[in-house]
Amino acid sequence: MNWQPKLKVLYEDMVLRIPEMIRPVIKPMLLETLEKKCMERNGKSVTEMDLVVALFEVTPPAFQPTMIEDLKTLGVDVDLYLPKVNSDFKLNNDLNQMVKDIQKLCLLTEVNFNEEAIWKALNAFKEFYSGSSLSIRTTTKPVERRDVSVRYVEMMIPHNPDPYKVALNEGLIEKNGHPIHKMILETLDTFDIMGYGVDIDARKGFSKIWPFIIPGSINPLFSMKYIPESIKKYEAYFKKHSLTTLALFAFDFLKNTTNIYFMVKDTSTATYEKCKTLVEDLGFKSASREIMESCCNAAHLNFTFSWDSEKIERLCFGVACHDVKEVPVHFHPLIQKFVEESPFQSDVHKFIYGVTFTPDGMYYKIENDYNGTMVDFLLMGAKAGLEFYT
Repeated sequence: MNWQPKLKVLYEDMVLRIPEMIRPVIKPMLLETLEKKCMERNGKSVTEMDLVVALFEVTPPAFQPTMIEDLKTLGVDVDLYLPKVNSDFKLNNDLNQMVKDIQKLCLLTEVNFNEEAIWKALNAFKEFYSGSSLSIRTTTKPVERRDVSVRYVEMMIPHNPDPYKVALNEGLIEKNGHPIHKMILETLDTFDIMGYGVDIDARKGFSKIWPFIIPGSINPLFSMKYIPESIKKYEAYFKKHSLTTLALFAFDFLKNTTNIYFMVKDTSTATYEKCKTLVEDLGFKSASREIMESCCNAAHLNFTFSWDSEKIERLCFGVACHDVKEVPVHFHPLIQKFVEESPFQSDVHKFIYGVTFTPDGMYYKIENDYNGTMVDFLLMGAKAGLEFYT
């Protein structure tokens, strides 16, 4: 097993901090577990994430508070890896009910509902949709371009094989020569993957894969061979705005586009002027002051690219809402309708909305926290995000 030299040092430092009375038991378990974690995610080498997750798994709960403090003393951002700590599915989602709820939302939003296509994709990822965080989303696009999609996100259970291989094996997608297929493989080879998400489109079935990476420098992205040329053209834009810590990708196999995401740790640093400049520097028209100020609350920013365009196609500010009262339902009638009539498999009703800018104008995204865990997951991930953007 390949180890980075600094990981060897960190490992030995942590072993020395294990209480002497349990060290003979914990040390061999720790070594075996962290190398297993690396193999489970098909990692190229042992990483800090593998070590931290393994420590949580082999350290008795009574000693974990001390372990966490030791890691912090050694300069490890423990919050970054908390989504990986538990290795069991947390939830028990009723998929039959979920499909009925998707149909309800399709009727509400006037979107076509294709139950056969939905179940074909669901069955391929049944275990993950049954046990992971879920949300159901729509947009305020014109009806003919509107969609409803259901997504799971899972960073606590290993994906083996990864969702791309599953989608190919199950006939959900096929290699057609488009560079999106090469880019997703290059992404999985370039970055250390923490977990995945998958989207199912209510009209067409399987649609997207979300590889979550260990948040880190954006620089490796610009050296990738199969990215859209437009990504390289905007390197100066990202660095100008301090968007330098990359968190995840999305690959849309229906539209042949890719998204890159930046998480925001501290939304208090965002201002109206910063958000407005982010939009206008792309040549997009910004919105009213009220709408732009709502963007200041975004837990993530994401940008959409196509291999058919030299420009960024979309910029979206994603805002998590712990309470329905935080959702700006007055922004659009469909947002209000969705919020008022949205079904859940949770007594807690939370939402995420997105303010999305394009060359042709603005629209909104709105999604429910279907089983009451997606908003907390998103905000936990934001702890490892950007301190600020300019």
